[in-house]
Amino acid sequence: MKNDKDFIVKRIQSFLYSFYAKNIENARINEVYDCLCRYMMEIIGKTWVKSKSLGGDKDYYILSFEYLPGKFIERNIHRLKIKDEIIGALDEMGFDIADILACEKEADLGVGDIGVGSSALINALANENKRAVAYALRYENGNLKQKIIDGRQVEYSDFWLEQGSNWEHKKAFSYLLEIDGRKNKSIAYDMPILSDDAGFVNTLRLFKSEPLNAINIDDFSRGDFLKAYDDYINVSSINKFLYIDDSTYEGKIFRLKQEYFYSVSAVRDIFRRHNKRHGKIEGIENNIKIYTHDIHPSLSIIEFIRILTQEYDYDMTKAVEMARNVFEHVAFSITDDSVEVYDIDMIRRINPGIMDAIIEIQKNLQISSKDISLVKNGKVSFRNINKYLSGEYHYLSKIISDSRENDINHSYYNYGTDRILYAEAANIGLTNLFKDYGISSYHNEKIGKIKKLKNNKNFILDLDKVKYNNKSAFANIVKNRTGDIINPYSIFDIQLTIMHESKRQILNCLAIAYEYYMLKYNSNLMLTPTTYIFSGKANEGYFMAKETIKFIIALKKMIDKDKFIREKIKIVFIEDLNVEKMKVILPSVDVYSNLTLPTLDNQNFNILNAIFNMSNILSSKGGIVDNLTRENSFYTFGADFKQVQKLYEDNTYNANEFYYDKQVVKFTIDNLLNESFEDFPYNFKTIYDQLLMYNDSFKCFYDLEDLIDTRKIIKKDFLDVYKWTNRQIENILWANNFRLDEVISKENELS
Repeated sequence: MKNDKDFIVKRIQSFLYSFYAKNIENARINEVYDCLCRYMMEIIGKTWVKSKSLGGDKDYYILSFEYLPGKFIERNIHRLKIKDEIIGALDEMGFDIADILACEKEADLGVGDIGVGSSALINALANENKRAVAYALRYENGNLKQKIIDGRQVEYSDFWLEQGSNWEHKKAFSYLLEIDGRKNKSIAYDMPILSDDAGFVNTLRLFKSEPLNAINIDDFSRGDFLKAYDDYINVSSINKFLYIDDSTYEGKIFRLKQEYFYSVSAVRDIFRRHNKRHGKIEGIENNIKIYTHDIHPSLSIIEFIRILTQEYDYDMTKAVEMARNVFEHVAFSITDDSVEVYDIDMIRRINPGIMDAIIEIQKNLQISSKDISLVKNGKVSFRNINKYLSGEYHYLSKIISDSRENDINHSYYNYGTDRILYAEAANIGLTNLFKDYGISSYHNEKIGKIKKLKNNKNFILDLDKVKYNNKSAFANIVKNRTGDIINPYSIFDIQLTIMHESKRQILNCLAIAYEYYMLKYNSNLMLTPTTYIFSGKANEGYFMAKETIKFIIALKKMIDKDKFIREKIKIVFIEDLNVEKMKVILPSVDVYSNLTLPTLDNQNFNILNAIFNMSNILSSKGGIVDNLTRENSFYTFGADFKQVQKLYEDNTYNANEFYYDKQVVKFTIDNLLNESFEDFPYNFKTIYDQLLMYNDSFKCFYDLEDLIDTRKIIKKDFLDVYKWTNRQIENILWANNFRLDEVISKENELS
């Protein structure tokens, strides 16, 4: 299709006639945005149709509660490689592309690593020309939005689908489900996922829950309006929000409703698609591959087996074998609060048939081993469903996989990330610099050429300029939005992740507080100026996560009040983190801090995202640090995986004694406890008491001194631009081995 500037103007004008009866001269900006999207969908649609008939006989499916595609208009413009033409067309029409891009709300379908990994996989499958569908819930409000008001997090809703989406189309079919005694209709909406070169298109399919009847006319006629809309409220609520507080019974039931609706809708769709393509059920175990991402889609395996046995008369043993051939599980979250266990009565309440199927499957499994249990003490373990019924159970950290040596079917994947979304398209200055030095893209074969640029003085100095420009641009954005003034010559040390005790934002704050007090008592102390940037949401019902945010904001206010110290230490908190904000932050990163406790550090995709934006990494000694035999140039600190494990096993660590024995810890804690509320508007005793009550279970006291000492090394190395840059280059060469095409190739070799 012809895509020059004049043709784009003609197509937009044609759509304006068709949908708005307007000339370009009279069109509003949102109308031009709408017609521009229609023009691009016209291009995408043709490739989408072709892609559905390509890719061989095998279909791939991703079941995940989260995706982070970012703004579709930006990702599609970049992949179609028509940005310059669109800018020219908009200029001619009198519109600015930045204003057009601002018309679209980011697709609010995820919040963390699960979303990054799931989006990266469906994109990688498109790059490999593998026909795939990724399933999601059509969250109308997505995750709760975050605002910092009076030093604390406040949640509110933001209806990202208020105006619908220009990138989705509603499907004509639907599925009828019974959930908690109510009839639900599952409606599908499809969105395109383009390959990096826009030559292949896969599908992101979103399910929406609708009632069969929106209103009970008899109740309405009697004036009982609340009861009249009872079905509508209960059924439609399933896809209103991504995550809500599940600490109560009703919250947990609601989460289970979401998971059942999602899992059953996806599996029924997979069966429908297979039978439509192949004309029969036979061979399904060889014709499809299903990746379940994290714990939420667990019931999909049960529904898959239930359909085989009850609707197609397969023997239970055969059905289980087929499920193991089809399903691969990828565990993203491994903290205790992410391993879901539900009472039998809860599952039976949601749908009696699915609970009966779980019991029948367990009976079959126990023929070969009495030790296998999906149900124990009246509770169903979703982890065990994946463990015993998936062909493989993957972690994203080698050391965590190795530590589960007694588990069956376990291994690990070196999951990659979307290099275009988080680096190439986000960091234009760096992308252009790479091109100037012969690196034409972020593809693994191209980016590997960076090895030749080690010790290249011209490249190092040019890179320093690019980084400074990125930091200055970010500083201006922060100033305009919050009034904070950031020194672009300072080290930008960044921690972007959900607020969770395992992520140890508290440890980060304690280390910053130590620096502050050392400067306060030693005014002549030499210290490289550092800006510490935090961003992340606390789950609605998570007390300590919310207290951590209060701690960060209070520490920021205390430092900002000190005219001398605020020139050397600065804290910035970016509220309501999303993909668009990450794309602004990541190009400015000097040091990405991954402080997660090693035994709970399964993956942090922003380590990879930061590396491809030419950042150094500060990390605890867990996670993906040792996934490869190739060495990286990370700065690591603290107890390693085995040391932490031993501390738990031996039960020899006493946080209270440690506090008194370690001068660095006592000095920091005592100063925070004794600080006036006027200067430090937070009662730190709240966090201190929690740390002692649970014996510093995430080892913040234990690793504090080593983190402080490691940061001293970082601050010194930062001043040596050649040493600093060569470490960054080594890290890119290391990170280049994290590629989803290798994950897909591995699966093909096994099948």
